[in-house]
Amino acid sequence: MKVEPLENVTAPASTLYPGALCSPASSKASSTSTLVDDYVSPKPPTLSTCRLFLAHLGAALALFLATTDATIVSTILPTISSDLKSTSLEYTWVGVAYMLTQTALQPLYGKLSDLLGRKTILYSSMVVFVAGSLLCGGSQSMLWLIIARALAGIGGGGIVSLVWTITSEIVEERSRAKWSQALSITWSCSAVAGPLLGGAFSGASRRNASFRIYLNLPVCLVALGVLLFALHGVDVGTPQGTSWRALARTFDFLGLSLFMCGSSCIIIGFSFAGSFGWTSPWTLTLIIGGLVILVLGGFYEVRTARDALFPRSAFVDRTTIIILAINFLHNLCFNAGTYYLALYFQSVKGLVPVIAGLSMLPYSLGSSVASLPVAWFISYWQEKHSNTSGQKLAICIGLALSTLGFGLMIMLDEFSSRLTESIIPLVCGVGLGMLFHAPYQVFTKTLKPKELASGTSAFFLVRFTGATAGLSVAGAIFQNRLSQTLPPAFDPSTIVLNDLRAIMPPSLQIQALHAVSASIQTIWTLCCPCLGVALLVGAFNLVMPPSI
Repeated sequence: MKVEPLENVTAPASTLYPGALCSPASSKASSTSTLVDDYVSPKPPTLSTCRLFLAHLGAALALFLATTDATIVSTILPTISSDLKSTSLEYTWVGVAYMLTQTALQPLYGKLSDLLGRKTILYSSMVVFVAGSLLCGGSQSMLWLIIARALAGIGGGGIVSLVWTITSEIVEERSRAKWSQALSITWSCSAVAGPLLGGAFSGASRRNASFRIYLNLPVCLVALGVLLFALHGVDVGTPQGTSWRALARTFDFLGLSLFMCGSSCIIIGFSFAGSFGWTSPWTLTLIIGGLVILVLGGFYEVRTARDALFPRSAFVDRTTIIILAINFLHNLCFNAGTYYLALYFQSVKGLVPVIAGLSMLPYSLGSSVASLPVAWFISYWQEKHSNTSGQKLAICIGLALSTLGFGLMIMLDEFSSRLTESIIPLVCGVGLGMLFHAPYQVFTKTLKPKELASGTSAFFLVRFTGATAGLSVAGAIFQNRLSQTLPPAFDPSTIVLNDLRAIMPPSLQIQALHAVSASIQTIWTLCCPCLGVALLVGAFNLVMPPSI
């Protein structure tokens, strides 16, 4: 299939507003009637700069809560799990449960918002998220906590998907890059805030940790109030002539089941790999079975007569496929780096959680700060050249810097200086930060207006799957390497990583520190080639003409 370069495509006037498909009259004249054809989102009214700012502020607050909850457990969970006397498997599932439901239900949000309206699904997701957070704060057992985290993940996934969709639909395409930078920066800032807030509220009792969870309620209420005011009277994704009967007749339930089942199997399989090993029958069956189901789902999606769960370009358009692959690898490495760089500072360097979070600022702030000038550059370049070459250049530079950064991080060990521990993560963080904004901009250019909601769900499904896979794969690699390098006197399943510097005699302590440091280095040796491959593929296909 020949793909026309995006630089040479001139979007029609109707695509300036992603939801504006056609007039009701032209919709009725369509020869086919599906749920997507019946869906009409009229051109939104021109919003003042103040209302656009408030809409993005409320969206950023909601997004911050949803994404921070995925990383806060890295430092807050030890306090809670110790109080609730959890097993190692239960400990893992507190983090996996949130990311699993957040990931698996992504394809559903776009279709439901087509039927019920964008704002309805967003506000409902915020209510579900708060309910799950409150149940987490009052949990009296690990099973209770895991179920509550899964419920919060359902709401968090809806928040992430809908805030991006809504903010894309209320802003003209030529200004979308400039306005969406707030969400890109918020996403990268959540990686900083999660470990920092978790460390600040971790302590000797679960009450301190639960207090942080309860803080979700007032912040979410503020975000909800700001969004209600900013979006009052704004027609965003309002369904026209749709019904539950039309949904039952046209919705791709089989495709949804295949993708939910496949992604869930892979995520659960990766989590099992950390506990039972890569060669465990359970691990192999789940991961291989999940991949097979996803492949079957892809073939089905291209050929189904129903409204496809994902836009067809996700399977046949080379640009879209490359962007989704970069999106997956970027978030795999970013999440692995967030969790295990924090572990490096806490276990190998012996820092308390709050100080470890501060030591991560070059990595996390680097990724946050890098998002801002990149967004400005993209906005300027797009206004000047009216194409996506600026986004593609940012992607390639970001991949190059992050590949270099992870390669240099392999040198970090128990003897590294504070200067080295600051400069190297900064290089890595800046590169990763450049990739939060640009891929989504290129991705949306490949979508038709009516595909924006389902396309956004597909994009974040891949992003969440990559983040979850990063945590699970990194954990499995770490445990496997640790079991090989620890002295025989230690059991890898029972060693307390935060108390390594209390080990006596000193000779045994040095061996344990080196074992943990070498195990974390193995994770960086995975991230570096992953991003390197993405750089080679992206540079050849995104920059070299006439591919796209």
